[in-house]
Amino acid sequence: MKIGKIRVWIYGNDKNMNEQTTIELLNEKFKTNLILSENQFCDYDAEDKNYIVEVKNRKEFYTDKLIECVKLFKNYQNSQIKKKDFLYIVTDEKGVYVFNISKNIDEITSGKMYKTIQPETTEFNSTKEINKFVYFLDTKLSKQIK
Repeated sequence: MKIGKIRVWIYGNDKNMNEQTTIELLNEKFKTNLILSENQFCDYDAEDKNYIVEVKNRKEFYTDKLIECVKLFKNYQNSQIKKKDFLYIVTDEKGVYVFNISKNIDEITSGKMYKTIQPETTEFNSTKEINKFVYFLDTKLSKQIK
């Protein structure tokens, strides 16, 4: 998908955004050099010399943006070890939200942790649900691309 198509998605609410198109958008908008991880079992989706990035593409708009505690803590730790910032990207039909977790970790983790029942995985058409612990992310902590 070409960069021009990404703008159509942002303004036209195309529900086909994926990790690759999200990374292309970030590279264009913020002049990053992010490359998708080739390891499907990597804790995060992409990285460059300054950032590790986790991407969540949502097909619908949710007022509340959330991050699983497992992903938050594991990738925050990865970012410290690699001396990079951890970016968490949420896309939905109203835009792209870029959260710099590293710069906002204290504010995020000072909030309440919630237990939610979520699908075990969104891949492989799994119907099994499990308890997951999450933090809600205030969109004021994000840079939003509309």
